[in-house]
Amino acid sequence: MSSIGRSTSRIHTPLSSCNNTENKDYSLSLLPYFAYLNLTISSMSTIYRAYIHNDLPMIIFIVFVYFAYFMLDHCFTEFNKLPPNDNSQKKEFLKFTICVLSTSILFGFACQFATFLNLAASLSIFLLVIASSFCLLYVYFVYDDPKMFRSSRPKNEKVSSKKTKPSPEIV
Repeated sequence: MSSIGRSTSRIHTPLSSCNNTENKDYSLSLLPYFAYLNLTISSMSTIYRAYIHNDLPMIIFIVFVYFAYFMLDHCFTEFNKLPPNDNSQKKEFLKFTICVLSTSILFGFACQFATFLNLAASLSIFLLVIASSFCLLYVYFVYDDPKMFRSSRPKNEKVSSKKTKPSPEIV
């Protein structure tokens, strides 16, 4: 008998475990922890290099970005827990905090890169940060208006498929 027809490894996995969505959800739930671990390791190594070179502004910036990222992630988590039509002060505060933290992180990176780039590149980076900040403001404060998504028809009214003549209005 040829070896082509035979399998040398005998791994038996039930079909239910291969297509199990719970395993997929569990593996995706671990993904943020890998991002946090990567951010922590990268931040610590950058702080160490900045400390060796006596670069105090870089240390302050990295510590700020590290804690601002966690605060931003917490704000996004809390914001996504709220209902979309909620108009509470908490939602407005979270939107404002998300915009401020994101903008400050972006401006921090722009300031750090501006120190070793020429004037035209630095200005273009700052213009990109300003444009990004305005996009954030637009998305969270203008486009996210729940009044825009309401239909003019009440929720109880059903739409019929029959075409009817409009009734004349009595004036």
